[in-house]
Amino acid sequence: MTHAVRLIDAALPEFGEPTVEPQVPRDTYLARVAEAMRRAAASGLQALVVYGDREHAANIAYLTGYDPRFEEALLVALPGRRPTLFVGNEGWGYAELAAGDFDRVLCQTFSLLGQPRDRQRSIRDLLRDAGLSAGMSIGAVGWKSFGPSDPGATADWLELPSFIADALREIAGGSGRVVNANDLFMNPADGLRAVNDVDQLARFEFAATFGSEALRRVLFGIRPGMTEVEAARLLQTNGLPLAAHTMLSSGPRAAFGLPSPSLRRLERGDPVTMAYAPQGALNARAGFLVTDATELPEGVRD
Repeated sequence: MTHAVRLIDAALPEFGEPTVEPQVPRDTYLARVAEAMRRAAASGLQALVVYGDREHAANIAYLTGYDPRFEEALLVALPGRRPTLFVGNEGWGYAELAAGDFDRVLCQTFSLLGQPRDRQRSIRDLLRDAGLSAGMSIGAVGWKSFGPSDPGATADWLELPSFIADALREIAGGSGRVVNANDLFMNPADGLRAVNDVDQLARFEFAATFGSEALRRVLFGIRPGMTEVEAARLLQTNGLPLAAHTMLSSGPRAAFGLPSPSLRRLERGDPVTMAYAPQGALNARAGFLVTDATELPEGVRD
């Protein structure tokens, strides 16, 4: 089969920036929890324990609308019972803004170093109060599952902090089991988060439009002689939470893709990579800082 290829000049579309911020409603969170529990039961699980922290917030936010900031968080969900969300000192008030449905419990062990522990009970007692008990089959959800390509992996491999995993295993005891249940959420074929509801799609598009416009400003404003930091200022980041660190690099570092901007000065002919990821989206571009194709390195002028 042959394909005709044409090289054309295409203008970048101008999306503008959103004037309305879509929200995920409470009923959607309720439906997500209900479906998670249905799938857990179909997998032989009697409870789900969903972990979150600043770097791994997506699954717990998917079910509750709560995105951890400085602390760990934990959601315990069982059939026929309102889920329990464990938060630290700073999350206690912040959790009131979350649109999901849950009972809030203070777990000061999740608080930062040096903060009060004056009301802290044993995490094992708190988990038992939330409905976990001996003999249960508990699904632990963090952010990563393991499979045949991970030598030695079993369903017992957990990526949760040890003090949480140890507590769960102690509660389940010898007659129960704690297994990695991330596939319920993250399996690319049929995971809960592999198919997005309309509320989530609207939220993603909201974030993606800001990302598109930010990179557009860099593409049209970047100039030789700027530092990478000065070029990154063109993004005009707006304070939305990020899914990844902002990236912009040039010259020898550009090939690695992931570096954050530095004070290196951009030079004509430099390769440049950049990425901006407001939570729910990630836009990335790579190219060369040149006036026209004649300035490109040999091998890429086509």
